Amino acid sequence: MLLAGAGQNGLALSQGGPTTIDVSKIQPGMKGFGLTVFRGTQPERFAVEVIDVIHNFKPSQDMILVRTDHPLLDRAKVVAGMSGSPIYLEGRLAGAYAYGWAFEADPVAGVTPIKNMLRELRRPLDPEIWDILGTFPGRSRRTAHTRRTRRLAHQAVLSPYLGRKRRDALWALRQAAPPPPEDTHLTRAQTPLMLAGFDATATDVLRRALAPYSLLPLQAGGGGPRAKGATTHASYVDGGAIGVQLMRGDINATAVGTVTHVAGQRLIGFGHPMMNVGQTAMPTTTAEVIHVLSSLRRSFKMARPLSPRGAMVHDRQSAIVVDSQMRAQTIPVHLKVEGASGAPRTEWNLEVASGRTLTPALVFTGLLNALQATTAGSSDVFFRAASSVSIPGHGKVGFVDEGHLPGGAAGASVLARMRVFSAIEAAYGNPFERARIDGVDITLNVANRDDVALIVDAAVAHQEVEPGKQVDVYVTLRRYDGAEEVKRIPLAIPYSAAGGKLEIEIASGEQVRIERPKPRNLDDLLAGLKEEYPATSLILSTKLPSKGLRTRGHVVRRLPGSVLDALQGQSDSDKPMMFSTKQHKEVPLGRVVYGQAKLKLEVREEPRR
Repeated sequence: MLLAGAGQNGLALSQGGPTTIDVSKIQPGMKGFGLTVFRGTQPERFAVEVIDVIHNFKPSQDMILVRTDHPLLDRAKVVAGMSGSPIYLEGRLAGAYAYGWAFEADPVAGVTPIKNMLRELRRPLDPEIWDILGTFPGRSRRTAHTRRTRRLAHQAVLSPYLGRKRRDALWALRQAAPPPPEDTHLTRAQTPLMLAGFDATATDVLRRALAPYSLLPLQAGGGGPRAKGATTHASYVDGGAIGVQLMRGDINATAVGTVTHVAGQRLIGFGHPMMNVGQTAMPTTTAEVIHVLSSLRRSFKMARPLSPRGAMVHDRQSAIVVDSQMRAQTIPVHLKVEGASGAPRTEWNLEVASGRTLTPALVFTGLLNALQATTAGSSDVFFRAASSVSIPGHGKVGFVDEGHLPGGAAGASVLARMRVFSAIEAAYGNPFERARIDGVDITLNVANRDDVALIVDAAVAHQEVEPGKQVDVYVTLRRYDGAEEVKRIPLAIPYSAAGGKLEIEIASGEQVRIERPKPRNLDDLLAGLKEEYPATSLILSTKLPSKGLRTRGHVVRRLPGSVLDALQGQSDSDKPMMFSTKQHKEVPLGRVVYGQAKLKLEVREEPRR
């Protein structure tokens, strides 16, 4: 039992452990102390005095407002990274240092009551949830976790166009609005995310992506030799530093906080959520504090990871919970950048945390960082990316994407549209099976050239055309240097358009959506991603007067109206979906195409004789 029972003087945590004090017993003026690491790995004391208790600060959660007293905190006020520091009043554990204001003039902090944190410590784990998340921890480093095989009953069918939407969402990371100002309300004492091996641009992208989670990315270095004379803890201790690793290897990203209490193989910390994702599985590590940096806006601990140990298994409103005997699965990622002459480094190997929303953003940030470190400069870059994602049961799924980075690495948000990110999302989010990812490999070949073309205009010799015949479409393209060229593209006029009007759209392959069957399984989703046209092709899309149907596993592009009406009348929730039929003609250009043009033609009833 983690919670032995209730008594007038508090609650026993575990055999031989400290007792707790309930919020109802806390009065203004009470004095005590906190434990945290200011330097190295050894926790130190700082004095606290209760100001008052704020009731219903969070749903079913109060907050204890305290003033701290320590020479460092007198300067630094509230420190990011101290979250979780245990606070003791009259010798009993009251809670965890967790909240503060930006631009504080006084060292005043909010404390999360220990009662709320203990509730999370006792919360059971459901392996079924890990399966749903695509995150699979094991009981130890030598014993693999046995997955359950029951099928998850999803309520909605995943859209076959999820890939394009996901890439647009990743691309939007650089466009995201900054978080609102913090100086007017009490907020979490932000969790510093220590970055090592990160370029400033990649740091900014990661900061925007993680802004909703109160994570504070800082370029502060990663693992390395310990400070001389520092004491190393092989395990976690109350008041000790703890890290949750989102990325490790040649690139590191470790969220650092403080342990509130260790109870057997489990511990609680932070006093607030890290990302508030509920049950999860992320690798954790002991950590060493290098320095506490005082700032008028937000002071923070600079720290580095020491020894990987355990996994964060709960990320809840009042605390994170870590099981020191668990092992969180990470995804190995290999990144390589070719074509950059004289680059100091061309390959990176790292591991990233596994999770549906987190993994694509972390892999993208790692790729962006590799590109920035290799091809710094403002010249336009043409890239060819060969990428693959390994999904057990489905093998290695590979893609080749080409594109243009305007302004060089500074325009690298275009990389977020690579199909490998859609494949990662499909593996995690598909409604057909519980899939996981065993690895991601990306080789990016770059060249400083401006192989781009803008669609300026499109024309035909005559607006009236004949069914069953060919018409020459003249597409005017403008190259990067301003020179124009005209491409003559023969296009067949279908008989089905006789006596009507025909619309032709000329666009880049990246802008053209192909009607695909409704997916029956994950393989269908992945195959659909491979059918997309490249950005280096010119696509002529002819809108036909006929209609088509999209069903599970099949696309019927032309059907009589009577058949369409009968099928559309079905009440089945899985009924076929109707769409306007288009006939596509691909013209590979070998350069990235931008823009679009449209033509409207009149089709004769009969061809001329």
